[in-house]
Amino acid sequence: MKTRILGAALGIAVLSGLLVASPAQARDGVASASVPPYRDLGGGSVRATVDFVSRKKVVVRNFTVRDICPGDNAPVKARFVWVHTDSTTGSSAWRKDTNGCGSHGTNFGNITRTGTKPIRKVYLHLEVGTRAFALSAVQDNQYT
Repeated sequence: MKTRILGAALGIAVLSGLLVASPAQARDGVASASVPPYRDLGGGSVRATVDFVSRKKVVVRNFTVRDICPGDNAPVKARFVWVHTDSTTGSSAWRKDTNGCGSHGTNFGNITRTGTKPIRKVYLHLEVGTRAFALSAVQDNQYT
């Protein structure tokens, strides 16, 4: 009888642990990527706040691209890339820093992506000229 009670108590404890809501694996939040300057070559950075609104909609807020000097005349551009649950991908248009070596970069405001397929994850893609690129950490969609 003690074995049955112990087994039942253990079973209830395990089952109750499965029923408790766990924190979402996905995280809305700040994403960034950068290429540091090296010798006489300039660098760049991109920063934005990723906000998943639903399975099929994401808003990338305060999308900012910055040219990090010294001035090397290399264009600094960035975009955000999304991956659908079926593993197909898409991306926004490239956004280029038009502020030169300004300390604040160019802020493109909010960019919204709404599609017909669920979006599984989003990341930022930065390019500095033809020499260097960087990718941000992946932000997973908590709704998929």
